[in-house]
Amino acid sequence: MKNSASKLLCSLALARAGLAPALVIILVGGTGPRLAAQSDNFNSGALSANWSHYDAGMIAAANGVPGLGVTYSFPADGTGGDALRIQCPPDAPYDSQFGPARALVLRTDALYAGRFSLGVDVIAWNNNIDQAFGPFWFIQDPGPGTTDGYVLTFEPVGGNEVRISRVDSEAATAVAITGTVVLDPTQRYRFLAASHDGSTFLGQVFNSTDLANPVAGAIASDSSYSGGLMGLLSYDAASPSVNGSDVTYDNFNATAPAAGAMGATVAHLAPAPGERATAIYPTVSAAILNRDTTVDSGSILWWMDGTLVPAGALTIVGSITEAKNPASVPNTFSGATVSYAIPNLLPPGSVHTNRIAFSDSLGSWQTNTWAWTTAYPYLFASNSLPIGSLSVPGFDARMVQSSAANISGTGGLDNSVASAEAVLANPPQYKVDLAATNIVQLVAWDLNATAYGAVTNFPGLCIPPATVNSFAIETFAYLQLTAGPHRFYVDSDDAVGIYSGTNLTDTSTVLVQNDGTTHTSFDFLVAADGLYPFHIIYEQGGGAASLVLHSVNPSDNSQTLVNAAGGVNAFYPLVCKSSASVAGPYTVDAAANAGNALTTASVLCDGSGAALNLTVTGGTLTVPIAGPAMFYRLDGPRATRITSITKSGSNVVITYQAL
Repeated sequence: MKNSASKLLCSLALARAGLAPALVIILVGGTGPRLAAQSDNFNSGALSANWSHYDAGMIAAANGVPGLGVTYSFPADGTGGDALRIQCPPDAPYDSQFGPARALVLRTDALYAGRFSLGVDVIAWNNNIDQAFGPFWFIQDPGPGTTDGYVLTFEPVGGNEVRISRVDSEAATAVAITGTVVLDPTQRYRFLAASHDGSTFLGQVFNSTDLANPVAGAIASDSSYSGGLMGLLSYDAASPSVNGSDVTYDNFNATAPAAGAMGATVAHLAPAPGERATAIYPTVSAAILNRDTTVDSGSILWWMDGTLVPAGALTIVGSITEAKNPASVPNTFSGATVSYAIPNLLPPGSVHTNRIAFSDSLGSWQTNTWAWTTAYPYLFASNSLPIGSLSVPGFDARMVQSSAANISGTGGLDNSVASAEAVLANPPQYKVDLAATNIVQLVAWDLNATAYGAVTNFPGLCIPPATVNSFAIETFAYLQLTAGPHRFYVDSDDAVGIYSGTNLTDTSTVLVQNDGTTHTSFDFLVAADGLYPFHIIYEQGGGAASLVLHSVNPSDNSQTLVNAAGGVNAFYPLVCKSSASVAGPYTVDAAANAGNALTTASVLCDGSGAALNLTVTGGTLTVPIAGPAMFYRLDGPRATRITSITKSGSNVVITYQAL
């Protein structure tokens, strides 16, 4: 292990390369003297002599390739002072010659060992590029290909995670990972990394308006490096390095707290402050990390919306388990986890406040109060059709395959719902290799018709298909749902989005959306019994491919394919509506839909193979004659045209054609 702080004095790659000023090293922390904190608000409009830096542009220039330099500027910070902006330019030949676009700014006037606290404000960043940024500690051997230490980063595109990573010779290995974290680029955030023992690291992110309650927290244990310098990172996390990076820092502060000053503390909260909780019955929790002092589990008090929760309703575990941490690193830490499973249904969109109070082994009390909002998917009754409105079972599925839409040049589509939408666009954005519109009874598809309960290949493709890459499918149906909570399960490889809303194409109610392989349950609440529009968007880039949709029985967690016997019924989404006036309003006509008879034609798989599927070509609606004259219209996933209306006995027969 590289754990000798003195190593820094005799092995500085920066100094060897002539890229850094001479360093003045002062030992802080451990058994050395405790000194005043290092701090910089950057109001001087320049990096002082106590700062050094290296970046890919300097590395390139040192190797005879100028013009790739990183920009260090000092914009106004919005509070009357300045801040430090680090911009690594995009689209430079970094990876092939000098590694990813990156910059490391480091303080050279103090060397920390053991316990420390390092904080910085992140006040702006480019939220649309795959980059990583945050505070860097225990930096050793700073320089191209040599930098060691630890870093706390946020990646706004690459997973929306907060991570603690160990850096070995500029190669990062995650030692702690949070779940998805949503940071608002219009807000200011405080990034804080700290350790009471030099090897247990707590990384947290706070909204600057609330420095008591973290919006994200990660805990790591690693003893590879026990001391070094402090700094700030800006890094292009894309592969290859094409985005550059762009982040603005303010109010840097590093210190070595006195012994005993780092008491037990709340490491993270769920739901986090300001978070939109998507669970119908959320569980609220707090993780309390032991440090110089330990939490007294018997002292813990919990309030929900101002009401004290009985101790018997709380679950208290005498440790913290960081479930998202990589399997190769520790994930259990000393402390306590307290949770409260909310038993009652909270109104959609309602705001709730939790408060936790506890004392530590020295009798010191800490209180945390934070608020969050319910945001579970809610299907409004006004968006549904009455039960009995439709009679034809099945889904409408349209598949489009396009090798021309190989956007990133990797052999298949980029894995994203947006890529699927681009391929499915009408008129097409890319040359179409194959397209097929099908009526199917199940969403249970796999290239080999075997994975996750699949029963056939994707509609329009052969088994096996001639080409497995670069296709997208959109699927529509009305699902018959009862009032109350529902749970579904989706298996998808690759990207998938499942939506509901006011009509078939409305995607305002997001049930699932993930730009990658997905195996997850999802919950939603239904306002009233009815038929609700569902819209599924799927993308296949390359390799394995599957999409399977089940409903879940909450009593035993058993799964049934949607529209299979005993499962949730799905109805083909062609709806006849009528009105006594040509101007409307038009409402669903259950009698007309009950007499709907589709006409179909075979769909040749891969365009020329076996007839594995059917497409709807049109149909007839047989409507009993009763009451005043009526006007009719058809709504569905594809355009239709009424071609004739004839009288047959006591009925009117409406013939229509799918366009």
